Amino acid sequence: MSASELAQMGVCEQLVQFEHRYGRRRSAGQLADMARGDRAHRRFFREGALERKGWCFIATLVYGEGREVALLRSFRDRVLRPSMLGRCLILAYYRSAPAVCRFLNGRPLLVRAMRMALRPAVWIAGRVLARGGGRRNA
Repeated sequence: MSASELAQMGVCEQLVQFEHRYGRRRSAGQLADMARGDRAHRRFFREGALERKGWCFIATLVYGEGREVALLRSFRDRVLRPSMLGRCLILAYYRSAPAVCRFLNGRPLLVRAMRMALRPAVWIAGRVLARGGGRRNA
């Protein structure tokens, strides 16, 4: 039982009695909305599972858990994630980053070179976010 259903039971006792007697009746629109919500929850879960796979993200390998990584994550969440193109870029990054990290791991000179290569991306992300780019996190 979802949290919404529990809350609804506390607010609308008559609805609970009605559904108990006659069963739940959902309109086509409600069913479509429920399916859309379920898809969004599954997508969110998959994205979260990808993020928990460890340090396989290039910025984390290069910077550790520094300010730069927080800035790039904020850029990802506020600027890239809301758009379809942004989500495609994120997915491509998630698919390619582990191999890049495996290659960079144990090669400190290449890690330093990657850090220098990422500086413009970090700077641009910071500028976009400072100008209010992307959606606001509530």
